[in-house]
Parts: sequence; structure tokens; C-alpha cells
Amino acid sequence: MPDLYASVSSLDRLNLLNGSFRDSSFGFFVTDESGLLQYLNDEAARIFGFDSINEALEYSIHDFEMNVNCGLSEVFDTILKGKSYQKNEHRCTNRLGHYAVLNISLSPFRGEAGGVSGIVGTILDVTESYRKKVMLEEANHVLSVISQVSEALTSAAELNDVLRIILTGVTANQGLGFNRAFLLLINEKKNILEGKIAIGPGSPDEAHEIWSNLAGRHRTLLELLDDYRESKRNSGSSVSSGIEEWKIPLDKANFFVDALESGSGIIVDHSDELSLESVNILNYLQTESLAVVPIISKDRKLGIIVADNKITGKQITETRVELLQIFANNSATAIEHSRLYNKVLERARELEKINRQLADSQEQVIRAEKMSVIGELTSSIAHELRNPLMVIGGFANLMISSGDAGDNAEYLNIILSETQRSESVLHQVLDFSRASRTSNREIEFNTLAKDAYDYFRSKTKFKQNGFSLSLSEKSTKVWGNPDQLLHVLLQFMHLTAEGMTDECKAKIATFQKDRTVRLTIEFTGSRQARDNAAKMYDRIFGSPNGTQRLSLIVAGETIKYHGGNYGVENSAGGGPTLYIELPALGVSKR
Repeated sequence: MPDLYASVSSLDRLNLLNGSFRDSSFGFFVTDESGLLQYLNDEAARIFGFDSINEALEYSIHDFEMNVNCGLSEVFDTILKGKSYQKNEHRCTNRLGHYAVLNISLSPFRGEAGGVSGIVGTILDVTESYRKKVMLEEANHVLSVISQVSEALTSAAELNDVLRIILTGVTANQGLGFNRAFLLLINEKKNILEGKIAIGPGSPDEAHEIWSNLAGRHRTLLELLDDYRESKRNSGSSVSSGIEEWKIPLDKANFFVDALESGSGIIVDHSDELSLESVNILNYLQTESLAVVPIISKDRKLGIIVADNKITGKQITETRVELLQIFANNSATAIEHSRLYNKVLERARELEKINRQLADSQEQVIRAEKMSVIGELTSSIAHELRNPLMVIGGFANLMISSGDAGDNAEYLNIILSETQRSESVLHQVLDFSRASRTSNREIEFNTLAKDAYDYFRSKTKFKQNGFSLSLSEKSTKVWGNPDQLLHVLLQFMHLTAEGMTDECKAKIATFQKDRTVRLTIEFTGSRQARDNAAKMYDRIFGSPNGTQRLSLIVAGETIKYHGGNYGVENSAGGGPTLYIELPALGVSKR
């Protein structure tokens, strides 16, 4: 205190103080050197928790220090030695247990001779202004969290990414700071809440590991959100495991439904009077208290966010729930946008699929028309050539059989042989032409292979024992022209038979591999026999004769028309294997 009252007695000084500070808006008090209250005004008595000034004068300042707990007892002797003490925004309770935030200032109180005879203090109750300050800071913090989360959400489109960013904002210490968070969305068709995602530690040990790791990195919330995928480190915890299997009926009474119907957040405690369904939810989450806020966008209920402080046990306040509700309201828009994005993306995929199907259909029509034209053209040419060849061959055969060939017998035999070979080629062309007139349909490839094999054996009298057939036990359905494909199988079987030696064996097999149906002709037998078969295929596919070239061209184009492929590969046994593969039914030929 200033020396204004140094020339008056202590009693007079107290009277002067009373006249100056009795109605003051801040508390004012004076103690003697032992701490016993000598004077205080009405505001100081109220702050300390006394009903009257006279009641307070019976107490020492040390008596209620345990409530105020501002460190007065520790600094009391220091003040008596002439030092001052000040503490601002000190949160405490008075002797009645009432919460208050105080600005405290203490100084030496000097007696008549100028010596220190006690202390004088002022106390200003700033509880209301402090509360407004905290609310403003809290609001600024929430706005900052929402702003940073919104910025992170601008680069996220997939629903799972959006949900993970939202819960990261709820649980991050730089965000709303809850220990754990769960997000459930409404399935309107099934009338249930479905668990989508959960973030947070499953145990104190896991919490210590995660929080220690994050504390050491000193990341801002935006940095954490930008790297939100790292939060998937919790995906194996007991919190996130099984979250997608969590289904909550909306037609049963529980606090999830209460929050959705009320449209505002609630605090749920195990001590509350709860329905059986609500108790089961708390037991499932293994928590005593939690906050539930609805996610609502333009009056449309989307789901809920559930958060708790299971690990730290920190009390969930109404203010915290209000902040969580604000956060949920802003998150609703992001969820709606993500769902819209997914619908647009799904529709784009459907259109892309339709376009592919249209392109395939158009290509198939063009190929069908091309095959039809080729068939008609080859049929016309074959018929025009067949009659002259039959005449030429007939006359050559007649001259040989009549014995009039003379010196021309060798030439006549060549003419007869070449006309027979040409007629064989024309037969193939006519077979292909007739096959081109058949429509495409669903084909059981096993049946087609069996028909081709039986026909081949009936027409090929030599080397029948060298062939065997093994059909797939599973269905091998394809789409195509059965006559054309039958013609292809017969062509490849005939080409194989032409180059086989007596000691060589050929196994014909059908099976489905990945999304294709395959027919293979695998050569077995001695090493020499397999080597001969390999050379035979090299000759057929590398330097075929005229008849073989025509067979390969017709067969190859037919396979390509059906979206398939063919070739030779080495089998596990070391021998060459001829394969024909076609798309399984339902697989695009692209």
C-alpha cells in the first residue's frame, strides 16, 4: 500500500479503508502479520464464501487457503518482508465449494511507524469474463478444426477416406481430443445403423504407444489429416475390428435412436436409466460414458458419431458435445458429396460397360457379316472350281484305267493326285461355308470337343490308338458358332494326326483356366517322339504346305472371330502342347 495512511493510527486506517473500499466492485482485505483478517469489504466476504463481514473476521487467511489454493501460505512470509505477489485467472473454489476464477494481488500492509504489520490484498472475480474467453477460444479452436478438416476433405472423394478424415479430426489431440470415435451410417433399405469405421486405441498400452509416437512428431492437425492414411495403424486394434459387422436396429429403443430422433447430441452414462438395447451397446463398447451426435444433412438423417474417453476417463461435458455436434453437422455435407461422387462414378462405370458392350456387339456384327460374305464367296468359288476339277480328274482316271496312258502314265498320275488334293481343299472350303450359315449361341465346349473327337476317330482309321480324350468335370460354356468351332477342332486334330509317328501319343483335354475355356493336344511318349512332334509343329506353323496353310488361315480367323487364341507351348512333361482358348461364357471378347 502507498504511504497515504502512514501518519494515522491502524484503527483510523482501517476506517479509512472501509470508507474507500466497502462498496468496491473488487474484493479488498487486510490481515495482521499472523494472517488473521482485520478488514474485508462485502465483495471479498462474498468471494471467500462468508455471509457477512463480521463472520469472516473470525478467520485467518490460512484457514481457507486449502480452498482458494493460490499459494498464499507459501508466499505469506515473503510478503511480510516487503515483496508483492500477483496471480491472474486463478481457478479455485471458495469455502462453500463455489467455483471461481480470480485475479489476486497481495502487498505488504505498513503500520504507523512504516513497518510491515500484515498484508493487504485485492481480489477480482473474473469468472464470467474467463468463461467467455474460454468459450471464444473453444469456438476459435473448433472453427480451426473444421477449417482444417474441410481442407483435407476437399482432396478426398471415396466414402471411406472421408469417414476416416472425420474421425481423425474427432480423436486427434489437435482436434476435438476424444480417446475413441465410431461412425455408423443408416442403411435405409434395412432400417439399421451399420458400423463403418472406428479410430482409437483399444487398450492403455496401445494408447501410450500411439500417443507417444504422435507427441514426438509435433504435427499440426492439417499435417495429420493430410497423412490420414497413417491412422490406419489402428485398423488392427480391438476398436476397429468387427466394426463393419456392427448392426443396430432402428426399430428398437436405444440412445442411438434417441439422438437421431431429437436431432441433437446427448451424453450417455451407465448410471442412467437405460433400455436393455442401450446397456448392450455400452457393454459392447466397454465404456461407462459416451457422447452421441446425429449426422444430419438438410433434414436427412445420415448416421451418428459416437465418441468417448475410455482410456483417460476424462469427463465428457455438454460443451464438448455441442462442439462435436457442430463438427458432425459440417461433416454431413462431405458425406453427402462423397455418396454423390460414388453414384456418379458407379454410373460412369455402367455407361463405360454399356459402351464396351455396344462396341463388342458392333464388332461382332461386322465379323459375322464378314464371315458370311467370305462363306458365300468361297462357296461360289468352290462350286465353280469343283466341276472342272471333277472332269479333269475323271478323264485322267479313265485314261489310266483303260490302259491307253502309254508314256503319259506318270503325268496322268500327277494330274489325278493334284486334282484329288484340290478337291480335298475345296471340301474344307465348303465345310467352312456351310458352318458360316449357323447362328451364334451358348455352347457346352465339352460336348463340342467330344463330338469333334468322335467324328475325327470315325473318319481317321489310322493311328486311332494314339489319341485319348479327357473332358473337364466342370461346365465349360462358351458363346459362338458351333459348326465353325467344330470345324476348327477337326482341322487341328487332322493337322496333328498328319505329323504323328507310331510311337507318339496325343492327349486331348478340356478345362477352364482363369476366364478362358481351353482345349489342349499334348504329346507324350519317348523323348524322340516328343522332339519329332515339336519339329512337326514348327513345320506346320512355320512353313506349312498349301493345304495346311489354308487350314490354319480358316481355323485361325474363326478363333479370332470368337475372341480366342491358339498356339503351341511346352507342357510340364517336356513335350509340345497345342492349345485353343476361348472366352468363357459371360466374359467380354475384349
